[in-house]
Amino acid sequence: MREVWRQRRDEAARKDLSCVREGVPGVRPGGRVAHIQGKRPRRVPLADVAPDHSASILGFVKLHRTFRVTGFVALLALAVWGAEKTWTVVRRARLCAQEYEPPPSGMVFVPAGEFWMGTNDATAEPDEKPLRIVFVPAFYIEQSEVTNRRYREFMKDHRYPPGEDDLPVSFVLKHEAQEFCRRAGRRLPTSAEWEKAARGTDARTYPWGNEFSADRANINRPSRHVSTNAASCQLPLAGASRGKLSGGSFPNGASPYRCHDMAGNVWEWVSDVWRDKSTLGINIGEARGILRGGAFSYSPLQARTSYQGFEALNATCHDVGFRCAMDATVKAK
Repeated sequence: MREVWRQRRDEAARKDLSCVREGVPGVRPGGRVAHIQGKRPRRVPLADVAPDHSASILGFVKLHRTFRVTGFVALLALAVWGAEKTWTVVRRARLCAQEYEPPPSGMVFVPAGEFWMGTNDATAEPDEKPLRIVFVPAFYIEQSEVTNRRYREFMKDHRYPPGEDDLPVSFVLKHEAQEFCRRAGRRLPTSAEWEKAARGTDARTYPWGNEFSADRANINRPSRHVSTNAASCQLPLAGASRGKLSGGSFPNGASPYRCHDMAGNVWEWVSDVWRDKSTLGINIGEARGILRGGAFSYSPLQARTSYQGFEALNATCHDVGFRCAMDATVKAK
């Protein structure tokens, strides 16, 4: 019986070997071991019996490794983003919880916190949109616009018509406004600071509310110089101050933080600059200064708290002034 089994096994092995030698398809990858009496067993080569899949396997391994690396980088970026967001929340909460010194004379305190900046009004300019939440650290800002009298204290060559000491200074270049604030130990407010000081935290359209009221702001008043063209802007002393009023002339138009004339009287420089963007979001053109608040010869549209005017950095006009701001000082423990 054992001899019969051995003969059948040898016969099956010879058939397998003959299939390999004759190129008969169907042998499994790896091949069967051919046991022939008197000969050393050998494994049928993979290349002789089936297509080579090693390249595909290698590609799969590389792809798998790429996914692992990409996933690790993504997780790392997510962790960094999460840590940064957490730190931002903690830092802002700390700024809001701190106690600050009272503002210097002539200034008001604006606490740290978020506010609504911009607008979603369909009639608004594109640069005003969208309405978004912005966080601003605590700061002080002057209650009224800088006057001719104050400006002359630092800028000795400043000239203005007699009797206009307490009118807002105008015909000021941005770098001149910055220099004045620097000498006074202050700075220009950022656009976000200015807007928060003007509207508070409830996204109101005007410093006093959402409806325009002519008895709350120096807006749309007759003037001998109602345009902002180059010709009129070359005449700082030729009656250009007609239309300007002393700061605080409209106490009912004060902002939630008691700032006066945030709508009308004269435009106000802020520290930011504006650059037009292409459809791809790339900055194009030269930087321009940003003006806020409108002026006496403009309409209620320009007096809105979200409105922005633009002026070349080397230009100004008879209705362009400013006010200063400064970082709030933390109370000593």
